[in-house]
Amino acid sequence: MKKIKLPKVPYKGLKTFCNICRINNSKCNHHDSLVFRAIIKIPGGCGSVRTKMLHAINYDDAVIEIIQFRKDLTANNFEIVAPQMDEGNDYSVIGAILKYNQYLQGDTEYAHLKKNISSQYSDEVIRYCRLFATNLKEKEDIGRMRITDVSKKHVASFYTSLKSKYSPKTFNKCFNAVRGFFEFLINIEEVKMKNPFEIFTPLAVPSSNIETITKSEFLAILDAIDTYESSVVLGGKGERKYMYYTWLKHGFRLFLLTGGRREEIVNLKWSNIFVSENGVKFLMFDNLKVERISKSKNTPKKYVPINADLEELLVEMGMNDNKNPNDYILYPERNCTSQVIMDRLSKSFTHYKKGAGIDKDISFKNLRKTYITWVNQAMGNQTGLLTSHSTMEVLEEFYLDPKVLSAVEKGALEIKIFGSKNDLNINPKVTHKGDTNKKTIYELT
Repeated sequence: MKKIKLPKVPYKGLKTFCNICRINNSKCNHHDSLVFRAIIKIPGGCGSVRTKMLHAINYDDAVIEIIQFRKDLTANNFEIVAPQMDEGNDYSVIGAILKYNQYLQGDTEYAHLKKNISSQYSDEVIRYCRLFATNLKEKEDIGRMRITDVSKKHVASFYTSLKSKYSPKTFNKCFNAVRGFFEFLINIEEVKMKNPFEIFTPLAVPSSNIETITKSEFLAILDAIDTYESSVVLGGKGERKYMYYTWLKHGFRLFLLTGGRREEIVNLKWSNIFVSENGVKFLMFDNLKVERISKSKNTPKKYVPINADLEELLVEMGMNDNKNPNDYILYPERNCTSQVIMDRLSKSFTHYKKGAGIDKDISFKNLRKTYITWVNQAMGNQTGLLTSHSTMEVLEEFYLDPKVLSAVEKGALEIKIFGSKNDLNINPKVTHKGDTNKKTIYELT
């Protein structure tokens, strides 16, 4: 049999293919297993291709055959027409990832398959897929490699590499993400292959230790706002970054006593305060995380009962002073974005935690964990009704489901962060160490 080979500059889309190595333009010695293969890119298909194993055994006949194949595809709008096509779609490794990214972004021709996921989650999944492609690139030419050529040996190599670099939790997330990528190719794009990531042994994830903040630690952090250095010198050029803001104490306390996420609490307005028919006050606001994921405004609201501690704080912040309902509760005179305020809260909390001499691994997000922990002490299995971890329906804007209303009223009476009536005030008007501008300190009593 005459050896199948291509000239130095072959006809566009014409390749040789080894049925043993399962790669295009192989430089192997399996001469009897080589065939001509046509690979035609779909215009605007983001790397999608149509392929066909050709019958020709010499180059000139292969060119005639690929030209006819291209004509047939064009005439049928690049749809699969049996028996001319290989079964199923075929993509390069990079083309398959691009196609999956389109799918996750909702840019798909199949409306019923549109994914409702956040952009952050989509970016994370694609990042894991690219991590796999980078690992493949160490041993394969992924510019020529077809996605159907990914084998268990590639998975094993990726497994070993990832295991030595990432924590068990991240490792498992990555492998599950790439498995989902191949499930998309097989189930949605109908690529004819087995999922090489279908079976793998996940790494054991150590039990998480949820750190909560004690009352003494929280008071120490509040005290450090007045006594610890108000700025920190950054590396590099020695830039000095100020960590002190007049609204920090109110901010820390507001987050502790509401247990909300940063973007939810920073954007709270006085108009978010409602009163039930029984006179129980509560905060009702949008669950922004669920809205972002579901891409829908018709999501369950979040309810925070205003217990005695929270009401005392809100009064300090001006609740009874005929505030404009559209004013923000925290830092109403803001001259920066909500994101800037969120970043300042997080970074300042870490700075003053250090100033309080607390070595425990806690950060700003632990205020929310502390709140939920103490809410669970009072509410038990009704905790989810207040933290929006349980499905609820709100039929009208000012209507509360009876079971939610009951939970709100119970929470207003029984929730006590740190287990008792709190005195989260500290001595007012303490001279701020290192504060040459004599900033006005909010009085908390």
